[in-house]
Amino acid sequence: MLSVRSPRARRWSAVGLLAAACVAITLFPNLRWRAEVVLLYLTGQIPDIELRHLLGYLTPGSGQWLRPLIETRSPYAVIRNVKTTPADVQAGAKLFRRECADCHAPDGSGGRAPGLIGRPYRRGESDWAVYRTVRFGIPNTPMGPHPLRDTELWQVVAFVRSLDTAGPAVGSLRRAPSESVNLNVPYDDLAAIREPGEDWLTYSGSYGSSRHSTLIQINRRNVGRLALRWIHQFEGEPGDVEVSPVVRDGIMFVTQPPSRVMALEANTGKQIWAYDHPLASAVRATDGVMANRGVAILNDKVFFGTMDARLVAVSAATGALQWETTVATDVRQYAITGAPLAYRDLVVTGVAIKGTGQGFIAAYDAQTGRERWRFVTIPKPGEPGSETWEGDSWREGGGPTWLTGSYDPDLDLLIWPVGNPKPDYDAAARRGDNLYTNSAVALRGSTGELVWYFQFTPGDDHDWDATEIPVLADRHTGDGTEKRVLWANRNGFYYVLDRVSGRFLTATPFAQETWTEGLDPQGRPKPLSSASRNREGSLLYPGYVGATNWWSPSYDGALNLMFVPVLEQGMVYFPSASSPPAAVGGRSFYTAVRALDAFTGRRIWEYRREPRLVRSDRMGGVLSTKGGVVFGGDQTTFFALDSRTGTPLWSVETGGTIHAAPVTFLVDREQLVVIAAGRNLLAFALPKAS
Repeated sequence: MLSVRSPRARRWSAVGLLAAACVAITLFPNLRWRAEVVLLYLTGQIPDIELRHLLGYLTPGSGQWLRPLIETRSPYAVIRNVKTTPADVQAGAKLFRRECADCHAPDGSGGRAPGLIGRPYRRGESDWAVYRTVRFGIPNTPMGPHPLRDTELWQVVAFVRSLDTAGPAVGSLRRAPSESVNLNVPYDDLAAIREPGEDWLTYSGSYGSSRHSTLIQINRRNVGRLALRWIHQFEGEPGDVEVSPVVRDGIMFVTQPPSRVMALEANTGKQIWAYDHPLASAVRATDGVMANRGVAILNDKVFFGTMDARLVAVSAATGALQWETTVATDVRQYAITGAPLAYRDLVVTGVAIKGTGQGFIAAYDAQTGRERWRFVTIPKPGEPGSETWEGDSWREGGGPTWLTGSYDPDLDLLIWPVGNPKPDYDAAARRGDNLYTNSAVALRGSTGELVWYFQFTPGDDHDWDATEIPVLADRHTGDGTEKRVLWANRNGFYYVLDRVSGRFLTATPFAQETWTEGLDPQGRPKPLSSASRNREGSLLYPGYVGATNWWSPSYDGALNLMFVPVLEQGMVYFPSASSPPAAVGGRSFYTAVRALDAFTGRRIWEYRREPRLVRSDRMGGVLSTKGGVVFGGDQTTFFALDSRTGTPLWSVETGGTIHAAPVTFLVDREQLVVIAAGRNLLAFALPKAS
């Protein structure tokens, strides 16, 4: 029975808490927002939570992050279940069988009370709504209160949410609760991966982004027998999905634009659960940024970014919301399109810029969603690098960080690609190098401190973002290990940098380029002579799409080869910023996959696609394997090449345009290769023995 305190006692209690809150605000500035939450509660603006719970959840060690209560005033939108590991779900199942099975049946299918499978909850779908229903019961029904400890209540919620329920998180892990599925991904496991094997645990397969698999079941001798194993069709309007899945122990995690994350059975493609993030009302599908390229996974959580610039964590086992944080408040200017990168106890994301705005990279506590550090890619006046922006031109923005970076666990070094300045084609409006646009920035992973940077295209007026995947490679020589960054850049040059210092080592064109007379010893491009410029426009290579783009490369260390998707296309650039570059009528372009010597950039072989005048001038990323195969995609064709020679070995028409990069993994001891094409996700495998 709940005790009822007198109004006078409550009034004195409120006065005491108000005084304590004022002291906290004065003495401990970092507690100000907590005090503000308490004040909102005392003034009746935060309903449906008891004071002891509120104070307990405000404790830093609780795992809850209640600061959003200041804006939402709703515990249902903020409080989430922190007990969602497979062990918690299993413990919750035991408690459910003991406390609830007489009415709801042991599996939640229903009996004397309604079933919990395949139906919405009338009292709310959020974690806090389910918690309060279990704790207090439902008046005027046989559903009475359950006097369990707080931890036990949350474990019951975890089990209930793991069932096949309708709502924001739809579905359940069909093999949970079970110890046979290991969805927990500790940092040490991620840091130990040099090349992915049975699982595919990051956007690029490993922190070093080699995108080279150790699997050999599918190889150059049998890849021609590949056949479609399953297809998952995404819901919604037709469009292109650009996701590279993450796979753990037979469970696949994918995103669907603009704001859905799902778990699928990796052996069938069937949906297990889905979580839909409700977009802010100010965001419209016509805003121009609709891509979402994937997730990160760390411990028991899956992380993804949204079109309204939120970073969201959900339970890997159930899809239940764990926390949500605002990365950028101006949702008309910012979005998150890339997959986050999670390491140590952090999850890191960059941002896409829809109009004007200044790019940044931000890191959040993986357990609570609290921001830990932020690096802004355009320095303000007085900050190092600000002298590279003439006047107030820095205010125009740019420097988006919309593609996933790479991480060196041994050096605690995060290397992230940075996009171009604004306005795109008018360098005269922002004279100078415009740091740190078109650069690789290396940050101390734990603090966000800038360690080094290298700018590929200073003062860019070609729209050549440096938003390509940095590949981290170690070269073993008689003098020791050389730590390198390998970077095929959109400007047409292939760069090799020292990973420790950022020092430029070498660069060579990997595609046709006519925009510079060469690079100086520091890797800085030399300007074209005035004689090569034309007021009516100049045909330059590459075009604004670039010699490559965000399409992932792969690196085979055993062969010392870097495999790069390439676009050979020139465009006419005009001296007027009001005239964007234009393709030349009647001039065809083509795409290719090129194998380069990883540490010199020398071309070894090329697989060239047919020239074309129309259709997409984009292609997909590549994947290489120890089995001697390079997988790639262009237009609607998914293909496999011999990694030693570039000889075509297999291809299939998918029916959808391919912009993503494939992944490969084992499930039930069978190797699958998966690619997103159009609005579908397709999985290929060797035929099963009859």
